[in-house]
Amino acid sequence: MAHWIAIAAAAGAAAWVTCGSAWATSDITIAAIATGRLYVVGSTDQPHTPVVLDGQFRTESDDQGKFQYELVYHPSRCIVSAMIAGEAHEAVVGNCGGSCALPPSGTVGKPPVSGRTPQSATPAITHPPLPPQRPSSGLGT
Repeated sequence: MAHWIAIAAAAGAAAWVTCGSAWATSDITIAAIATGRLYVVGSTDQPHTPVVLDGQFRTESDDQGKFQYELVYHPSRCIVSAMIAGEAHEAVVGNCGGSCALPPSGTVGKPPVSGRTPQSATPAITHPPLPPQRPSSGLGT
């Protein structure tokens, strides 16, 4: 599945790079995670314009005003922001799962603190039920 996602992302990026746009505008065109990498593709109004992604990854658009990133990076909110010519352009990242909140340290494996009796204090089944039996056909088999 990841292989097909990577092929689709590469094909989309290749189609975007080979096709010129009718008007030039700064924006993020593609933002997606595939094969463990973040891919961001976009364009700028002018060629050779500096682009800063999430305040830490810098690049410059090419002669046609196009830029791209391929990073081992997971944005915490699944949203990327590209600063282009002093303007922030945001995009939601496809195939991105948000970060999970971890429980406070030292609480893992401890029973919850509450006024109720935990379920583990209920009596256990003393005699488990027998497994199902195959019915006899009465034919001597």
